[in-house]
Amino acid sequence: MAATTLAHDTAPAIEDPVSFTEAALMFKETGLPEFAGSLKALAHKLQRWAKADGLSVQTRPGCDHYASYSDLLEAHARRYPGATRT
Repeated sequence: MAATTLAHDTAPAIEDPVSFTEAALMFKETGLPEFAGSLKALAHKLQRWAKADGLSVQTRPGCDHYASYSDLLEAHARRYPGATRT
């Protein structure tokens, strides 16, 4: 009988993981104009930001992609610096 070993996940854990769809929902709740449009389009926009900024992204069962919500907030701040809302 052959013995097999299980490979442990070696990717570093994301401290505040959120799927791109969940992040899109939270960003959309702000009502800011840069988050107008469909949920799917906004989730894709966040994925583009993550790729462009080299953010750590993990795939979990169910094919959901997760990134750090804090990193996504920082990506937003880089694209919309000093935006003040009234």
